[in-house]
Amino acid sequence: MELKQKASITGFRVLFILNMLLSEELSKNEILEKLKTNPDYALNNITKETIRLDINTLKMAGFDIKNTGKSNNYRYKINWSPIKIKLSKKEMRVLLNTKKAVIGLAKFGYILRLYKFLEKTCKFLLDEGQINELLNFESITNIDFQVLNELNALSKRKKEVLLLYNSPNSGIKEISIKLKEMKYSNKKVYITGISKNYPDKTVLRAEGIIKIIKILNHEETLKQQKNTKIIYKLKPKTKEHFNLLDEEKILEENGNYINIELEADNSFAAVQRLLSYGDDLIEIKNKETKAEYIEKLMAIRKKYMHSQKLL
Repeated sequence: MELKQKASITGFRVLFILNMLLSEELSKNEILEKLKTNPDYALNNITKETIRLDINTLKMAGFDIKNTGKSNNYRYKINWSPIKIKLSKKEMRVLLNTKKAVIGLAKFGYILRLYKFLEKTCKFLLDEGQINELLNFESITNIDFQVLNELNALSKRKKEVLLLYNSPNSGIKEISIKLKEMKYSNKKVYITGISKNYPDKTVLRAEGIIKIIKILNHEETLKQQKNTKIIYKLKPKTKEHFNLLDEEKILEENGNYINIELEADNSFAAVQRLLSYGDDLIEIKNKETKAEYIEKLMAIRKKYMHSQKLL
């Protein structure tokens, strides 16, 4: 094969690999598999060593290409490109109108895909002002899009995960949740699902998610769902107007109190049960449940006092 022809084939192959890496992060094996499916003989008859040399060629041309390591299957990622352009006012208007329309649909999947597209586009932009304008998705830009992308994929598979979450009310804590879907509403992203930490359907603000600790398997899910036994005392007269739940039983009853055990799988529902007794409740034995109960009472009192001031 003549030298000129070899150079042409090499150049074509390097550009082909560049195009793939601009579209997604890929390992040598993944690049090799994609090239093998290409009908062009010059592209599919190569080795991993050839791919390594081609990536080095791109690096020498000025592309900032990094190997993301074992945790990401040694995929290559383009962080910066020497190819820079400036969009015209008309081109910017088209992209910004597209962004506005997609956000208006309030479908998180579409918003995420658009952001990823604009993120790739911005790698080629020269104007920092244009980059900031295109990538300004208001409150969404305060969230790690890599985490959002992973959560979006896991929610489609209805997986249960353990999250490290910064709650506006109770601070940083671990929350297990069986994911249902992700939503965009009032310029914020929400994750919905079912969790033992909260009643009914759980709704978490995405900006509060610090990281995904792990995906729970069946055994871990059962462990997470372990019930808590709550023991509390009621005034004897309470028996005249209350019914035991299936998860409750009377441990002791005398003229001074009724001692009840509640096996709870949801602390919120348990506290609501205890609040429903009003002044018929004498004592709560469990320290954590008692603290939640007092905290809720204080919140109710604060809300009531505020409403009185408005009258």
